[in-house]
Amino acid sequence: MAPVDKIEVELTMLIGQAALPLCQLLRKGRGAVIPLGRGDSEPLEILANGRKIAEGRVVLRGEEIGVELIGEAKAAA
Repeated sequence: MAPVDKIEVELTMLIGQAALPLCQLLRKGRGAVIPLGRGDSEPLEILANGRKIAEGRVVLRGEEIGVELIGEAKAAA
C-alpha cells in the first residue's frame, strides 16, 4: 500500500460560473470582464477530485493570492 503522502489530489477553487454563447466569448477582447454570478462576500467552493469538500475565501498576503478555508462542505441529504 502506498503511503498517504504519495496520493495525488486535484484541488479546484470554484469562484463562480458564467454561461454565454461562444460567439460572444470570441468577441471579448483583452481586459474584458465576465461576471461570474457570485458576490464578493460569498464563499468559493473548494473541490477535491471534482467533489466539494470545503468553502473558502480569497486572501491577499503581500503579492500572493491564496484561499483561506472557512468551513467544511455540508453533507448531502
